[in-house]
Amino acid sequence: MLATTVVVGTTFGIVARQSGRDPLETVGMSLIVFAGAAQFAMLQLFAAGAALPLVIGTVLLINARHLLMAASLRPRLGRLPLVSRLAAAYVLTDESFAMATGWYRRGGTGTGYYATFAVALFALWNCATLVGLTVGGAIGEPRRLGIDFAITATFIGIVVLAVRRGSDVVVALAAAAVASALALAGASSVAVLTAGALAPVIAAARR
Repeated sequence: MLATTVVVGTTFGIVARQSGRDPLETVGMSLIVFAGAAQFAMLQLFAAGAALPLVIGTVLLINARHLLMAASLRPRLGRLPLVSRLAAAYVLTDESFAMATGWYRRGGTGTGYYATFAVALFALWNCATLVGLTVGGAIGEPRRLGIDFAITATFIGIVVLAVRRGSDVVVALAAAAVASALALAGASSVAVLTAGALAPVIAAARR
């Protein structure tokens, strides 16, 4: 999971440099926003000349899932002091949530596992962004190397780690089928959102 983060972070730095973003702006994005999917979306919107309110609104919509992840982790982290909870929220990502959830399901306790993984991922992501900025001019088209698939591979890994029962497989495959069908039909902009909304409905129906 950490290795994939390095690949995706490097890709972000490369794409940001090639799209003409200011290096300090790019570094600040990784330090402050720290959300891969949202950062790539920001690059696309800036390149398309989107208005700032649209960029902000899109990022908030994409990152709204963090509210659900934070709520899920609250029973484990809710007793921490406010400053510690804010720090834990700052480094919360899909990857750290998935790894922490797996850890607690296996009987793990405490906050050390989550903190170690989340902070390591934050450090690697920002270092990888710097690497991408440095070598971006020499890479050319990153898609010819297949590294544009890295972020997809990350989410597939997260799903695989979360699968515990046969019903989990059904939900994952149904969501994947819906997202793929919409993407192939040319509706890629709503494919993930639609599949993400459908998956919990399917899970609830199966119960």
